[in-house]
Amino acid sequence: MTKRQTIIVAIGVFIIMLIAGGFFAGMKSKPATISVKIPPKFVKTIPVTYSEVDTRITTFGRVESSHPIDLIAEVSGRILAGQVRLKAGQDFRKGTLLFRIEDSEARLDLKSQKSNFLKDLATILPDLKIDFPDAYPKWNTYFENIDIDRNLPELPNYKTDKEKTFLATKSIFSNYFSIKRAETSLRKHLVYAPFNGSFSNVLFEAGAYVNPGNKIGRIIRSGKLELKVPVETSDIKWIRKGSKAVVSTEDGFMTWEGKVRRISEVVNQTTQAIDVTIEILPNENRVYDGLYLKAVIPGETIPNVMEIDRSAVYNGSQVYTVESDSILEVQNITIFRLNSKTVIFNGLDENSELVIEPLINAYNNMIVTNKRDTLEGKTKSTAKAATTN
Repeated sequence: MTKRQTIIVAIGVFIIMLIAGGFFAGMKSKPATISVKIPPKFVKTIPVTYSEVDTRITTFGRVESSHPIDLIAEVSGRILAGQVRLKAGQDFRKGTLLFRIEDSEARLDLKSQKSNFLKDLATILPDLKIDFPDAYPKWNTYFENIDIDRNLPELPNYKTDKEKTFLATKSIFSNYFSIKRAETSLRKHLVYAPFNGSFSNVLFEAGAYVNPGNKIGRIIRSGKLELKVPVETSDIKWIRKGSKAVVSTEDGFMTWEGKVRRISEVVNQTTQAIDVTIEILPNENRVYDGLYLKAVIPGETIPNVMEIDRSAVYNGSQVYTVESDSILEVQNITIFRLNSKTVIFNGLDENSELVIEPLINAYNNMIVTNKRDTLEGKTKSTAKAATTN
């Protein structure tokens, strides 16, 4: 057999084998298909019921004094010690001399002005006695009552324009008011406490030299503390001035009653929120300036709404409900307020079954089984079996 004939025979045998293989393969029975029945998804629901819901805002802030005062030097001189130490943290009582600024030069200058004023009065007294005999006694008495170590008495009243003109030409008025101005300036050398409090910080201590405008330190009032807290602009409508609040430490170990005193009308550029100031009412728990505290502010009551967990809300304002034929349906709701963990809403029909748990891979018209109905059915069956036995 030639080589060509051998190739032709091999090809023919291969084709016959392919045909035979297909024939026997067709005679094999097809495997049976097994259908798997997927059970419906269980969901947890509650009936929709509307009522009044009290709003409350929880926020955090830092304690500040309601009466902080910066002590600014109004005169120049060396700082001298007062009745308390000029140190941060030092407490004091109302009326205590906090410090004084050296005033010997100012006192001598004031005495010099008063001496010149006495000379001016002594010069005009003879003329007053002749030209204004009715006015002379009161001006003579005024002259005798002047003490250069005390504040200048108030000027007597003039009765006629002629008397006024005479006094003005003798510089009595200008000299008098110059002395009163010097007396006012002298009082600025003594700084007294306007209330019970303490120094929160001190920039200049006794012995330092200050000029007008230098900040010496800051004092705060004891027992008058406030808590400044940020409130979102969307929540500020629920808060009113005078509303009571509960202030506490973060762990809730210490609590105080509070009252909303001020609500800012501008947005804080740092927090992008509205600053609300709460007065902290004192009790046995001491409050310190700078303490970080929590505040819960009760807001207004919202009628005809319901509160559920935020995890049950999808796409901002959608929830799932279960219809009577166990079909899952997407519903839109009207949201009144978002809390940190809950949402207050309405917009659903009352007594409809609302899904209150987050669902994964859920979709509209999905067949589900209500967990609440299943549990109720089991309870009824158990009760019936117990009655039968």
